[in-house]
Amino acid sequence: MTQRISLLLILFYFGLSLALGQQSTYKLSFPEGQYRTKEDFIKKSPSEFLQLTIDKIRLVTDSDSLARRCFFIERDTNKRVKKVFAISHNGQLYFSNWAIQDNKAKSDKSISPVESMNSFVRVIIGGENFLYVEGAFINIWQSALSGGISNAMGVEFGIVGGIVGNEVGKAIDKSYPITTFGGTGIVWDIKKEEFNIFRNCSDFNDFVENYPVEKTDCGKQVFELKQIREIIDKIK
Repeated sequence: MTQRISLLLILFYFGLSLALGQQSTYKLSFPEGQYRTKEDFIKKSPSEFLQLTIDKIRLVTDSDSLARRCFFIERDTNKRVKKVFAISHNGQLYFSNWAIQDNKAKSDKSISPVESMNSFVRVIIGGENFLYVEGAFINIWQSALSGGISNAMGVEFGIVGGIVGNEVGKAIDKSYPITTFGGTGIVWDIKKEEFNIFRNCSDFNDFVENYPVEKTDCGKQVFELKQIREIIDKIK
């Protein structure tokens, strides 16, 4: 009986991994270091180089060995890195929530992070057009209204040990169909020099309007991060 249960658990986790999709590691072309401003990042010129460690934000069912969302800690001071646009660390590229919030497209003005502004998200897909990440962003006010809550700014979701009330969870689901444990799909548009947050299925379809990819049927298909990754990987 014990062996049977173990086998069932193994099959369950294997199936879950397939459902979530395999995330390839993006190999960046940015020199190691901290990019304090957008201008430094665009020029690929690090503002400074500090010895850092990663404080990984643990996500529900997260099996990725690399941190997808994290904080950076300065080794000398043991303090969190703050107000940095991006960090290139150990061959990986990370954007801060602060950078995304401060440089998002005008159409995304109602969208805000529900994690610390000083946390970072790792680039998992990249090319000549876009750098793709997944962060914890929602429409705060829509979530508050639909859930009948007044303190939505304090919500944390998808984090082990985070406070996720039933009503808040429902509000987030209603507000943001693509919000999952992995977060929300976001791209840094290299040509426009801004972040685009995919608010919902129709918004993503509008984004890919001029690309030779098949649109998602928002009325019939379940819109998931896996679909966004597959399409972004084609147009990156």
